[in-house]
Amino acid sequence: MLGAAIGDALGKQNEGFSRKEIPDRVTDYGKTPKSCPGGKLRAGQYTDDTEQMIVLAQSLIECGGFDVQDFAGRIARWGADAMADPIRRSLVGPSSSVAIARLNSGVSWKDSGSDIPSCGSAMRVAPIGLFYKKPDDVESNAALSSLPTHNSKAAIAGAVAVAIGVRCALEDMDCFEIIKETVARASKYDQGLAKRIELSFVKRDAEPDEVFAELGTSYLVYETVPSAFYCFSKHFEEPEDAIVEAVNAGGDTDSIACITGALCGARHGVEAFPKRWINGLENKELVEHLAAMIFEKRNYSN
Repeated sequence: MLGAAIGDALGKQNEGFSRKEIPDRVTDYGKTPKSCPGGKLRAGQYTDDTEQMIVLAQSLIECGGFDVQDFAGRIARWGADAMADPIRRSLVGPSSSVAIARLNSGVSWKDSGSDIPSCGSAMRVAPIGLFYKKPDDVESNAALSSLPTHNSKAAIAGAVAVAIGVRCALEDMDCFEIIKETVARASKYDQGLAKRIELSFVKRDAEPDEVFAELGTSYLVYETVPSAFYCFSKHFEEPEDAIVEAVNAGGDTDSIACITGALCGARHGVEAFPKRWINGLENKELVEHLAAMIFEKRNYSN
């Protein structure tokens, strides 16, 4: 969870820039350009990616597992607050905005999700990979967690892929095995996304300019999730390099780096991250507390 928040807070500094437009390679927290969606946020402050992850973690903890009704209510309340905040409202993605409006108008979570194949449910899903140990439980709950805001097959597959990737990384699998299991699970929901994750592994030794141009780096789940898995696979034993690669990918850099950070943290632990990243992260104590609570609740529930 720290890895996800760190990646998000670093990546927001380049969000919206093409890879060629990034002025200086970002390796640490700093002032975000005003032209970026997070331009009004402080250095080390994360975006809606981490905020939604925190909402999911809190729901898991308080319910002792994933309860879609509880989560839908929480994400609706979070969204209403975010949309009323002049600084945070620009960070909420198009799919989430539509779904939150529907939820707050009384639409059931079964019907509220947007069919835009964006990455909102994938960027927040890491806590499910932490909470559940059995892959079948990870998969089913990750898929269900997507529905209140993102009900396209691709978005659901993206959420499954990231949650399974986190769970496999926690099990200390090698990179090939992580990708194999991730692709197998994601392919049940969207074979196109699964093939692109597989391609990201095949291309792991290729140059980033080539791979990001081929995979894409927009907010669409077909691009963000495979690009994150590419960064993770390319720098499998160098998590700091993986996150920096994601932060400077161009496009939806906060989401790509958020997912990359979650995978790296699951694989390598908190020791993987430089102290300056941990100490400079806003609300790091909250993120650490929620992670500890998930660990405690998981031991009682599973």
